[in-house]
Amino acid sequence: MNTEKIKTVLCIPGNWNSREEIVNSIAKENLNQFIFAGMVLLNLKTNKGFELEICERDERMKTSFKYAGMINQLSEEYLDEIDQHNFVIYLSGETGNLESAKEIAEAGKAILKSGGTGIKVESAGKAFNKKHWIDLLTNYEESNLYEMFVLDAIANKNGNIYSCGMHNLGLKDTIIIGEEFDNAITLMKTFNYFNLMDKPELKENDTFSPREDWPSFIITEEKNQPYGGNELFENKFGMWSLEKASR
Repeated sequence: MNTEKIKTVLCIPGNWNSREEIVNSIAKENLNQFIFAGMVLLNLKTNKGFELEICERDERMKTSFKYAGMINQLSEEYLDEIDQHNFVIYLSGETGNLESAKEIAEAGKAILKSGGTGIKVESAGKAFNKKHWIDLLTNYEESNLYEMFVLDAIANKNGNIYSCGMHNLGLKDTIIIGEEFDNAITLMKTFNYFNLMDKPELKENDTFSPREDWPSFIITEEKNQPYGGNELFENKFGMWSLEKASR
């Protein structure tokens, strides 16, 4: 069993007027659920704590949400709301499995209910507006965690498509070699969801096909992760590489 410790970080800007207002809003909007004390956001039902850091306004926040929110098509109007923030909350906790990922997602929701404007998963580079994040938890299915914590449409300089963020869920990321963009995205999503939902025991040189009418792809270990060395993005569980099998 992999026992790597994974740190998930959520960035939540808001237009609170003071630190005191943040503390009071968390208590008021999450009565008997969450409380903030001593730089820890505590889930009163599970006794699970998360580090919480309050920072002053960040002039780069709108641009950060713009690029991290491209996959979710964040509107210019919404980005202007982000730009109005006065404070930024950074929420962090140990994850690396589905249960703990959902726990920090719920903690993020608590901050959104308390006046947060939006949320960015720093350990995946993916941003959401407030309603989207809350809806994914209100209508919760385990597969929603993939949408919340994984960015799966990143291209490297060679045109290969890869994912970032599967480590938040305790799984390997994936890179697709030599496929055109649309096919690579289809293959990526199908393969990553397969790993999330079916939890197969894959090994080097196994094969995978997303559908009966698709060719087979050979699964190997990718030794050179695109984000190797990056504390937030590098996947300590590893990365799978999929390349079309020779005919």
